[in-house]
Amino acid sequence: MRPESAASDAALSEFIHGMLQPRKPRPRTLLIGIGVALALAVAGGAVLVGGSRESEGAARAPAAAAAEKPAPVIVEPVRFASAAATVTAVGTGRAASAVALYPEAAGRVTEILFTPGQHVKRGQPLLRLDAEEEELNVQLARVRLEDARQQLERYERTVATGAVSATEVDRARTALSAARIELARAELALRQRTLVAPFDGVIGIANVDVGDRVTESTQIASLDDRSSLLVDFEVPEAFAYGVRVGGAVTATTWALPGEEFAGTVAAIGSRIDPQTRTLRVRARFPNTGDRLRTGMSFTIRLPLAGDRFPSVPSVAVQWDRRGAYVWRVVDGKAERVPVRVLKREEEWVLVDAPLAADDRIVTEGVQRLRPGRAVEIRQRAAAVAAGELR
Repeated sequence: MRPESAASDAALSEFIHGMLQPRKPRPRTLLIGIGVALALAVAGGAVLVGGSRESEGAARAPAAAAAEKPAPVIVEPVRFASAAATVTAVGTGRAASAVALYPEAAGRVTEILFTPGQHVKRGQPLLRLDAEEEELNVQLARVRLEDARQQLERYERTVATGAVSATEVDRARTALSAARIELARAELALRQRTLVAPFDGVIGIANVDVGDRVTESTQIASLDDRSSLLVDFEVPEAFAYGVRVGGAVTATTWALPGEEFAGTVAAIGSRIDPQTRTLRVRARFPNTGDRLRTGMSFTIRLPLAGDRFPSVPSVAVQWDRRGAYVWRVVDGKAERVPVRVLKREEEWVLVDAPLAADDRIVTEGVQRLRPGRAVEIRQRAAAVAAGELR
């Protein structure tokens, strides 16, 4: 017991003993005595409290000193990676050139010159219509042309003698030109009685038979140039900036499982669709071996290149009310660096932040850090064995 506490207890005991002795009460003396006793008691308590606080302060000093020791941490160097993305879409294939064949004139089918699935060349005859009248018109036009030529020659020989006027010679020349045009028209009408292939390709099944009467609106067959296949697909607006003509694409189809086809971007739409917020893109795929067909459904994968950004382990990214951040070790001390998360890839995160290649980022031990706190970089196995990290 402290001396101050013993003195206050003795004074209080003596005062109480005196109060118990019978005497004539003196109010003023009684009040003064009570005040003195209370003052002594409070003083003793204050001394005790002060002594207790001093003891607590002495006990806390080693703990505070320990807290300021360098914090053990595990770090990883910053990597840099491209903010590339892969757009996946579904599209339907069609031949590089595909047409439905129609006759250029009405008439009766006299010959079908192809078989379904046949490879045909440009200009090859595919179908003929009856052409007797057109052949006669060609012969008649040739006769008229020859007559007009002979008449012009006679006029030109006699114009010098004055037997014919210059005006008549001019009329003969005009008649000859008209006869040539009539012959050309007759020959055109005759050619239109024969349907020919407009390009190299594979022809489909005939929709008519010999003897059928057809018009200009009767579809004869389809013709596809399957040397390459076109696939149209949609790219979201957010990735439209990265699409380039000539860019590489790959495609798979359920019709040929396990196979992947390489192609290129052949064309890009001129605008974003305001309804779907997508950009139309067309890819071309070489059809080696003629295995792909118009109408096939394809899954398209379009890789898009992007700028390079820092990449940090996902466990290093911390969050608070101010946003995302990481701890960087600079000169043996912790430094808080704000980041903006761009993309997550498995265990790494692509961020937009003022980080340099090989900057050391804290991945474990972040709970002990504050700006400027000294750190000690440890190997993970040793730190865990020592119980410094959990």
